Amino acid sequence: MSPSVASLYRALAEAENATADDSLPLRPKPVRLRRPEDPLTSEELDLRERLQAQPRPNAETGSQTP
Repeated sequence: MSPSVASLYRALAEAENATADDSLPLRPKPVRLRRPEDPLTSEELDLRERLQAQPRPNAETGSQTP
């Protein structure tokens, strides 16, 4: 048995309201895949610096994982 047109509209409205309540975008943000030879953006450079500046517990104590 197929759902009625009213049921379909109601389901679509509920789905739209649910996504609006989650504060999530309706469509994903497009991304650009970078190639290894592409230069890093300023955001990527900043992220790399922040990651490298984080403390590494294993590196400080000299212990290594086998």
